Amino acid sequence: MSKANAAAPAPSAAVGCVLLVSNDASAIKQLSASVQQLAMSPEACSEVGVALGLLNRRKFEAVIVDLQLGDQAKAVLEKVRLSPSNRTAVIFAISNSDAETAGAFKDGSNFVMRRPLSPASIDRSLKVAYGLIVRERRRYFRCPVEILAAIYSPGMPAVHGRTLNISEGGVAINTSLSLKPGVQVKLQFTLPDHATQFEAESTVCWSKESYLGFQFTSLSPQLTSELQEWLARRLEETFPESVSDKFRSLEQPPESSTSSVTESRGDLNIAGESHNWVGLYRAAVSEADAGKRMQKIELAERGMKQRWSELAGTGPEAAQERQKVNDALENLGRLRAGTH
Repeated sequence: MSKANAAAPAPSAAVGCVLLVSNDASAIKQLSASVQQLAMSPEACSEVGVALGLLNRRKFEAVIVDLQLGDQAKAVLEKVRLSPSNRTAVIFAISNSDAETAGAFKDGSNFVMRRPLSPASIDRSLKVAYGLIVRERRRYFRCPVEILAAIYSPGMPAVHGRTLNISEGGVAINTSLSLKPGVQVKLQFTLPDHATQFEAESTVCWSKESYLGFQFTSLSPQLTSELQEWLARRLEETFPESVSDKFRSLEQPPESSTSSVTESRGDLNIAGESHNWVGLYRAAVSEADAGKRMQKIELAERGMKQRWSELAGTGPEAAQERQKVNDALENLGRLRAGTH
């Protein structure tokens, strides 16, 4: 693989895969259309048994479950959260009532779509969650890249190889070195167009012919962040241009924001809450722990209400952000109801 090829990944077929579980043909049709507009690939299942089988075999970035399936819907939600590869997928539930909505959040849903469904309501829910779905895609994204890597094994001189691909969790390397799974090594490499040299304590997780697969076991927070940012840029290069434009517009907080949100020991240290409501909102909806979730909901609501007050006196140019804040506040209200 040449450096030119490594710098320009081929466009992918989809940003992510979405499992749709419903016996409502009209809902499946509407959801599939909206999902495809965001360059995601829908997999529709009207039979719960088939859906459970797919969750065993495939990775999905998002799962949409129709609660009118009754106890079977709960079985799907439970299966998602217990699935090794899908437990962090973004979950949507389709609800018919406030009681169903509260139950859906208790059962692990991140978002709830209320009937009657419409293209506009589905699009609003998907757009609010889009950044989370893309983040989930990035977690499993293996970026094809050929760079030189050094492998330091205990009691042996460094052996060099060429990487095949790299992800947040590890790297595959073409090398003459033969190691068994479980062996601990240190890897050194430098990403393309990147000045920092990466050093990662790693464990061999598989061996096949002239290739070794390594799982990172110790990577500093700074290097982890740099790797995530690099992978995010490379993943975005695989998006269709129309989706890249949409993703950038959804991901970026308001231009006036100069603040940041950081998380330490499970708590949020916040500066400029009103301007960075996007980060606060995502921290709340993606929190799996119910106790921490309530704290993050309260922080997010405070920042979002302050931002709403700031936008109240503005003109048409702020209409889109006002709508986003309003939609996100409604979702947080449902999330709060389900957390109690």
